[in-house]
Amino acid sequence: MSYKYEFVMGDEELPLKAIIHSVNEFNLHWHNKFEILIVLEGSVNVSIGKENYVLYEEDVILINSNEIHATSRNEDKNILLALQIDPEFYISCYSKFKNMKFHNKPINEKGYDGDNLNILKQYIANVVWCLNKKNNGYKLVVGSYLLLLGEYLINNFKYALLEDRDEITDGDLIRIKNIIDYTNENIGRNITLKEIAENMHLSYHFLSHFIKEKIGMSFQEYLNSIRLNKAVKLLSKDDQSITSIAYASGFPSVNSFNRLFKKYYNYSPSEYRDNLLSSKSKDDNVLQVNNEIGSYLEVDRNAALKKLYGYLKVSPREAKEDYSHGEDLKLISIDLNQEGQDFSHYWKKIITFGRASEGLRSNLQGQFRELQREIGFEYVRFHGIFMDEMMIYNVSLEGKVEYNWSYVDNLFDFFKEINIKPFIELTFMPSELKRTEDTIFFWKGNISPPRDINLWTDLVKAFVKHCINRYGVKEVETWYFEIWNEPELKYVFWAGSDEEYFEFYKETTKAIKSILGKLKVGGPSITHGAILGSTYIDRFLDYCSKEGIVIDFISLHIYPEYLLLDAIDESILEQLDDEDKLNLIPLVKKIYHGENNTFNTLNTVNNKILEILNYKPEIHVTEWNASSSNGNLIHDTSYVAAFIIKNVLQCIGNTNSLGYWTFTDLMEEQKLGISSFHGGFGLINKEGLKKASYYGYYLLSKLGDSIIKRGEDYIVTKKDDSIQILAYNYAFFDELFLHGDVSALTHKDRYSIYENKPLKEIEFTLNGLEGDYKITSYKLNREHGSVYDEWIKLGAQENMNFEEISYLQGISKPKMEIRELELYGEYRDKINIPVHGAELIILEKRI
Repeated sequence: MSYKYEFVMGDEELPLKAIIHSVNEFNLHWHNKFEILIVLEGSVNVSIGKENYVLYEEDVILINSNEIHATSRNEDKNILLALQIDPEFYISCYSKFKNMKFHNKPINEKGYDGDNLNILKQYIANVVWCLNKKNNGYKLVVGSYLLLLGEYLINNFKYALLEDRDEITDGDLIRIKNIIDYTNENIGRNITLKEIAENMHLSYHFLSHFIKEKIGMSFQEYLNSIRLNKAVKLLSKDDQSITSIAYASGFPSVNSFNRLFKKYYNYSPSEYRDNLLSSKSKDDNVLQVNNEIGSYLEVDRNAALKKLYGYLKVSPREAKEDYSHGEDLKLISIDLNQEGQDFSHYWKKIITFGRASEGLRSNLQGQFRELQREIGFEYVRFHGIFMDEMMIYNVSLEGKVEYNWSYVDNLFDFFKEINIKPFIELTFMPSELKRTEDTIFFWKGNISPPRDINLWTDLVKAFVKHCINRYGVKEVETWYFEIWNEPELKYVFWAGSDEEYFEFYKETTKAIKSILGKLKVGGPSITHGAILGSTYIDRFLDYCSKEGIVIDFISLHIYPEYLLLDAIDESILEQLDDEDKLNLIPLVKKIYHGENNTFNTLNTVNNKILEILNYKPEIHVTEWNASSSNGNLIHDTSYVAAFIIKNVLQCIGNTNSLGYWTFTDLMEEQKLGISSFHGGFGLINKEGLKKASYYGYYLLSKLGDSIIKRGEDYIVTKKDDSIQILAYNYAFFDELFLHGDVSALTHKDRYSIYENKPLKEIEFTLNGLEGDYKITSYKLNREHGSVYDEWIKLGAQENMNFEEISYLQGISKPKMEIRELELYGEYRDKINIPVHGAELIILEKRI
């Protein structure tokens, strides 16, 4: 059976499944597994045979194989863990288990010794942890915990032998299944037990007694339960009257429906629906969204699983980073005399920051200068060049439009000073031009289409002319003009229809090209979720093709996860203000598309271009990061460095750029983070401390311009007479995190959410090297180059003083080692890379 919210762990090679789920309706079922049910949060009704129980938080109950049992929601929301174990696993090593039937009463501290209960939960917690982490040999560990669990149950909990108890037969189960199937098929009409008895050729009294004996409730009670289930589903839709729902659910009258509904739910049907759907206040609009998207909302398992994991007994050895050796030593041999492949450092094409006005601030400019000095990106992209705070669009008392380019000039002059060009995102709408009041973010960017397209295109043309007059034709011809930001996210970034955006794109393109035809214009700057889950990009390309609009570049945004905003009614989003929209985002289910999502999305886009267009525009990823959520604590960790290196090397040849969002934590989509390491997007934190992600780019920037060889986790490049070897050890998120559980991600522990991987050992043999060489190695991992990990060692100090910041700046760099060697045709080196780590080796020939 399945539940509304369900996450299943286990595979065919294991004798168990762990199911984390939420019960929202009455479910009667049975199976051939031995089940341990734990209430992680809330409470739930459980019926086993004739007995009915209410289980509360942290209660446990044992359910024997082939016992008919039912679960249903109590007044509280609930989160349950069901551990279903194949009894043959125990029978194979302890034959008496076959005849054991454990007592079904709830196990809690009232009836059992607290230590006994805690030990039981400890074994279960360790099983769930191992299933999630999948360490090397984890199935053996799971098996050992299951054996300990079985031994503990036998010696500490009550059971009876099979010969002492009645056993339900296969024939009974078939009969019950027939009764359930017949009832479900005919629920919409007034069926009776007498009808079912006649249909099954049984006496009424026998069948009545049989149902009560085997299911633990009368037929009428069972019928009422499934009728109420159907009624609740119908009440969530506001298109039927209470009378229609009563009869559609099989109730003989509206009065009986009202009476039973109030008995079970403490509300009348009308009150229940009103509470669910009818309120028009802003707060209730958010509540309405929650109900609208149903299973797309994350189950709030975090606090519940924290309690379960609290029973884990982790030894100091298990708690440390895994530096155990992998199964194999990878041997890589390279002939340096072979022809290399040209290698463009495409990842240095674009870097980003928050919005235009932030680029005028001295603290951001100081960080930007250092980034350019050490790494050196080609273009910078940002939001809000036309926002009111840039003070471009003004209307005189006489009603004349006046443009003020002062802040634009200050910003672009700074770009020129640090040798970077603008990749200009044409947003957001000036207040004087907006059609609606819709805005986004803390700084209220207007997401409205223009009230008059001609006023907008006049602004765009004036802007382009000014840039050409100030910086010259040849310079501006190298710039990029991107039309808007994520227009597919209606009432988040675009308060209009798709068709309106397409028209807006056409008119904006025509306006730019009318000034200078060689200028590079593109879009639509949509998210990977829209590319993989809708036809938006197809329709955009098709529209441009039919309208004769040449697209100079396709821009898109790629993140590992995608928010299912499509499931929310647009009219609801339209009513929410900026704060409510931002508060809604954490409630919406995040869909992870797998560790190769960047590569797969780019392949999809390339294929769509080939299918629809008869030419190949450039492809630019103008936003990309390890998470789309500002404040996601993973952003500060060493994981992101390996994420950057892995994806950059994997996507060679698939895109013209991979623009990291953003280079700094100094951004204000929401209020500036309070903690020094609050999970901001940046490569550099707000105090100017370089994160491990920064050094991921630093290592990449030292690669050569010709690829000699590359594989799944390494690349070897060449520049003149020097050789560069870069290898990494990447680990993706574990299964629980991918399914929405962030309970293991805390302010001071940010590495318990990944799959476990051992130390990576690679031995490189380079043939064709003669002479004296300087060999420099850079080790980047949690111990070397991760300022977050050093900050934790320092006591996770907040509001740090100058001395503390300076200390972290000095200690948080990759480990650098230098040696001199005379080589006689071959160089051999073995490197050991911990998980979330990378290592770069550079061989420079000496004269």
